[in-house]
Amino acid sequence: MTSILNNMNGTTTSFLFDKLYGTKQHTAGAELQLPRKVPMRVEPKSYFANERTFLSWMGMAITLGGVSSALVGFSGSSEDATENLISQRTIDVVTCIYSPLSVLIMCYALFTFEWRSKFMRTKQIGFFDDKVGPITVAVLVLLTLVTIFTVALIDYLF
Repeated sequence: MTSILNNMNGTTTSFLFDKLYGTKQHTAGAELQLPRKVPMRVEPKSYFANERTFLSWMGMAITLGGVSSALVGFSGSSEDATENLISQRTIDVVTCIYSPLSVLIMCYALFTFEWRSKFMRTKQIGFFDDKVGPITVAVLVLLTLVTIFTVALIDYLF
């Protein structure tokens, strides 16, 4: 699956990358497209849309990182554990989950931005729709929320 294949331009791309993001060999209906004689025209608004998407992903990552940092900052250490609504263990779990998730979302946003920018700069036909990334990030956020809720509930009950 991770074997390297040669595409029609002579450059090498990985099979997994082609399968996820689409090429003429792996995208349904793409084989019906005729080859272009003139390079693809890229509208200026496409560059701004790419930047806007990148900034929105970064905003979500910074929000998750900010929540993680704020919980650590506000947790403090108290001798009387009964007056805290959130235990130190729950705060540690939230921090250990949200911090790497935030970094992962930042890396995904940068990768997607650079990938789309490369297609626009070289005026290649690119399949700019990303079917895997947003769903994966949404599932990861959902799993982290369920994990945090479970840890907080167990901590509250016991």
